[in-house]
This record gives sequence, structure tokens and C-alpha cells, in this order.
Amino acid sequence: MKATRILTTVLIGVVALVGGALLVGLPAGSGAAPALTQTPSATPRYRIHLPHVRLDPSPTPAVSPTPPPTPPPTPYSAAAALYITRNTQINASTFNKSSFIVSNDSLDGQQLTEMRIDLSTALLPDVVFDPFGQAGDAVAKNVQVDVREGTGLSSHSFEGARDGGFDMLVLRFGGFDRGDRFEFSIDIDPTSIKGASAPGPAESGSVGGLELVGATVTATFSDGATLSGQAYRLPDGGSAGSAHSGAIAVLRPGPPPSPGLAVLGVSAPAVVTSANQTVRVSGPVGRLVTVLVVESGLFTAGVPGGGFDLDPFEANNAVAVREYPAVVGPSGFVNVAVTLTKTTPESGIHAITAVFDDHYGRKGAVAVPLVLELE
Repeated sequence: MKATRILTTVLIGVVALVGGALLVGLPAGSGAAPALTQTPSATPRYRIHLPHVRLDPSPTPAVSPTPPPTPPPTPYSAAAALYITRNTQINASTFNKSSFIVSNDSLDGQQLTEMRIDLSTALLPDVVFDPFGQAGDAVAKNVQVDVREGTGLSSHSFEGARDGGFDMLVLRFGGFDRGDRFEFSIDIDPTSIKGASAPGPAESGSVGGLELVGATVTATFSDGATLSGQAYRLPDGGSAGSAHSGAIAVLRPGPPPSPGLAVLGVSAPAVVTSANQTVRVSGPVGRLVTVLVVESGLFTAGVPGGGFDLDPFEANNAVAVREYPAVVGPSGFVNVAVTLTKTTPESGIHAITAVFDDHYGRKGAVAVPLVLELE
């Protein structure tokens, strides 16, 4: 019996040593591993105007070897938001009803008097407002008010004429108080499909919030306050799932700055043969960051002349999207491994950008996109 107990003790020790060795051999997890957007959930219609921003005093914790103090939320009074094609699939179109939702989120009675939407800074190049059918495909649509509760559109105009369309839409309101509703739709097209039949090859004439990430939105209020911000993806696509096209521009004081961005070993724009690339994001230590990689393509089949005024690395339609969360390390940067894709023969053109989070859910200005084309 004594010999049996000794043998049992030895066996237990061997098993423990082997198990420990196996655990040591496991690879460590990476905070920069690929990750899609969070699991979608339905958003009640009564919350349609609520920006996806945390207002409670408990911020998202920063993960860092020596995390700096989390900055307090910036106080605000005047505020607004613009939703673009929320809860829609990746091939969404601003042509559809209520594709834009304007919200006045001011706290102290300020009325929203004007909103300017500038597409010249959008993720995909050469997308313009096409109210008269002269910039993109043959179908056109001027500003159409789809829902109006408590406020009205006193006038609208276009600025920045380009290739038959316009870079900027200016909306002017009368009596737009907090809680009022205003939803509208308008045609937006890439100029590369000028003269094509709707909706353009591969539905390239269907432009949604994903293609408009980076568009600059400026709001003016009755107390004279002016706030600007840029559109970025909504954190939840609702019924549209993780590959959704929804975007939002949150207009409040003190947005996070634009990150520094580079692809290691590559001078973008460039053609690459490897799908595996490393993106370096620079900024404040401990800052939450999301790297956005949008695979797009240039679709011109059937377009007169094979496409209008095409530039190198130009794309006109998003086909896939992925987001990679990370945290800026103690050296002032973080390297994020990303994977490029080539979904169709015409695609494989990737717009890569990044955006900081203010630790309370609000995104800041997006980095100027870097373009890599995967052969």
C-alpha cells in the first residue's frame, strides 16, 4: 500500500509538470488581433436620436502597462448628431427614405439653425451630392424631407461644384429644438460612373454611411456656437449585422484628435502582394484606437468611356469592412496586424484609417486614409 501511495504521488507530480509545460507553450493573446464590430442588437425606435456615446461617469478602461489617468468627459451645452444609413446593409444608399437623421442634442435650449455636410473628406474619393443627375448614374434626387416633427427646413443649398455634382450640402432650419425630428434623403454618387444606368455596376451608385466615413459635418446653433466633427461607423449595425453601413457624426466640444498613421515597410498608396500588413498608429499613451480597413473596388462595366476621370487607386464601392481595436502603448504608438482581402477581381483596393475614442464612446477625427491595393 505504501508503494502504491508513493507511485500515485509521483504520477500526480508528472501530470502537473506536463500540464504546466503545455500551458506555457500556449501563444499569448494579442490586443491587436482582428475583430469585427460588436454583436449587433435591435435599437428601439424611441432611441433613434440618441448618440451611441456613454454619458455616465464610468469610462471604458484603458488597457496599458502603465495607464495614464483617464481624461474627464468634456462638458457641453450645444450638441447635435447626424446619422447616415443606420441599421442598413453594406450596399446601403442615401437615396432611400430617411437615410439621414438629424438630431439636436443641446442641453440648454439652443436651437439647431444650420448643418453643413462636406463629402470632400469622405473615405472614398470623388463621391458627390447628385441632386440633378449630372454627376453619377442616371437617377437623381434632390433633398427630400421624409420625416418632420417640430421643425422645418427653411432652405437648402449646395456648394463646391464638382464634375456635375457638389461636395457640400447646407441645410437651414427654423425652430429646431431638442427632441424634434428631421429625416431626409438625397442622391449621392461616385463621379466615376457618370452616365451609367442606375444603380451603376455592382451597385456602385448606392453610397451609404460606410463610404462616407470621414465626411465633415458642421452644426450652428441659435446661441452662435459652431461645432464640427467627422462621420464614423456606428458601433452597432442592428439587424444589418457586423458588415453594416451605418455611420454617425457626433458634434460636441473637445473631440479626440486625429491619429498618426503609417503602414510599416510600405509607402502608401501602393500595390502589395502580401495580405498581411502592419499598421502603426501614433498618439497619446493609453488612448483607445480603432483601425478601420475597408475593401473597395473600382467597378466600371458598362460605364461610358470605361469610367469618368479615373485616378490611380480610385475605388467607387465598398465590398467588405473590418475593425481592429487597440490601445496606444507607452512608446506613443501601437502596431496593429491587419489582413487585406480581394473579394472580387475588381476589388482589393483598401482604404485604411484609424480613429481615437475619448474613453466614453465618442470617436474623434479620422486619420487621412492610406490606400493599399492587394494584387
